Amino acid sequence: MAAKKIEIVPTRTMACENEKQPVSPFLRQLQAVSGVVMYMIGTGANIAYPGVLLEQLRQPDSAVRLTPEHESWIASILGLALISGILTAPFCLQKLGRRLTNQLSTLPTLAGWALLLTAKDPIALLMSRSLQGFGMGLQAAAAPVSIAEYSSPKHRGVFLATIAFSFATGMLVAHVFGTILYWRTAAVACGSFYVVSLILISLSPETPPYLASTGKFNECRKSFRWLRGYDEDAEKELEILLNSQKKQTITTPKVSKLKYYADVVRKPEFYKPTVIMMFMFVLFQVSGMTVIPSYTVSIMNEVTGGQIESYTSMLMVDVVRFISAVIACIVINKLNRRTVLFLGIYISVASLFITSILLYLRDFGYIPDPYKWTPAISTLLYIFGKTLGILPIPWAIAGEIFPLEYRSLGSGISGLTLSLMFFLVVKTAPALFRAISVKGTFCVYGFCISICGVFLFFLLPETKGKTLYEIECHFKGVKDKAVQIEMSEKDRMLELEKVEEG
Repeated sequence: MAAKKIEIVPTRTMACENEKQPVSPFLRQLQAVSGVVMYMIGTGANIAYPGVLLEQLRQPDSAVRLTPEHESWIASILGLALISGILTAPFCLQKLGRRLTNQLSTLPTLAGWALLLTAKDPIALLMSRSLQGFGMGLQAAAAPVSIAEYSSPKHRGVFLATIAFSFATGMLVAHVFGTILYWRTAAVACGSFYVVSLILISLSPETPPYLASTGKFNECRKSFRWLRGYDEDAEKELEILLNSQKKQTITTPKVSKLKYYADVVRKPEFYKPTVIMMFMFVLFQVSGMTVIPSYTVSIMNEVTGGQIESYTSMLMVDVVRFISAVIACIVINKLNRRTVLFLGIYISVASLFITSILLYLRDFGYIPDPYKWTPAISTLLYIFGKTLGILPIPWAIAGEIFPLEYRSLGSGISGLTLSLMFFLVVKTAPALFRAISVKGTFCVYGFCISICGVFLFFLLPETKGKTLYEIECHFKGVKDKAVQIEMSEKDRMLELEKVEEG
């Protein structure tokens, strides 16, 4: 009889609670995620802004005079500044939480855009870009973690894919505003996304996994149910989360920081995801993900042979990127993560090599003058491929792959790889263009993408449809997750029985 009562009581309670939630869990999750999404639109604008800024500053009547060296630093210094934000992020995520870290990350970026408005020399431009990069570094670690922890397994893929959509939207916005507006006015439009982001983040709760990891179990239940509702699957996932963290609190002995980190780096659930994410973010950067937006005008001018107006070709790239990002949001929720990633890799590598071959053939006179623009077709196909798979999947995996205990540390280390590669790839791009031209640079990028793809083919597991706890079990080598879930359910029933008897 007791067992029967235990089954009935929570069901009645859940039904009553569900009546109190006029807004669906999906919309609540969407609200929580939207603040991060708005920030990432700003990040896309940050990355793409040099593409229009530098073109306007090259004009004879420019308010700020730049040398080629200044230009390369303005485009690439975000990567160096990202490092400082990335190194700060693990502490902020662990000690301050996901929500407060997201809020704080908006402040330096807003300050950077404000400084850009008043800049009168290259030093001020570099300082403004550095402030933007620091904020982006904090958010680069916080964004995928926050989105993954806010989302249910059913919606996590599409929500994480919105990072790619946000980048593409921000790049399109920056280039459109930079084409029709003066660069200072365009900066106001781009910076406004961070104001909206701060407001939306402030309206959202802290993520349930972070609250559980800090022992705030009642607050965790409240946040989880606000986001996910009270259905049976959600309640099971909540109890598994709470039980795993209670067990972690009981069984983890206190040790020195040095010994703790020495033990952590030897654990497969830490080093395996970290290695995978390092390859992911190297792939992300060597695919030209941040180079193309920064130097779109000059790249497309060479690719089209000057037969398509520079700003027109730039907007063509942005439109293809935006449409591809929309498709990625749909595809990533329908197909496996690995399928989408490797489809993007195959398309990108083939397109880069085809573009290079066409450019070489054009240089040798095998393509008639009226058709000199044809390499633009394969270049746009390359933009489609990398935006479809190489842009969204690393961010989706970054939010899923790290165990809760090491999520802040793992995100920081992998983010450090991202920022270093950002700086190296963008800083060396002008030198590569001068030394081996766009066609040679595309060959280098295609070769590097292929190498990263081979490693990821053997290292990357499939994560679609799995809870964050199930992914953690995979890297720990725990095979029989059903037993653990069953034990968690027994613990939950015992807890309910005590409440009922009380």
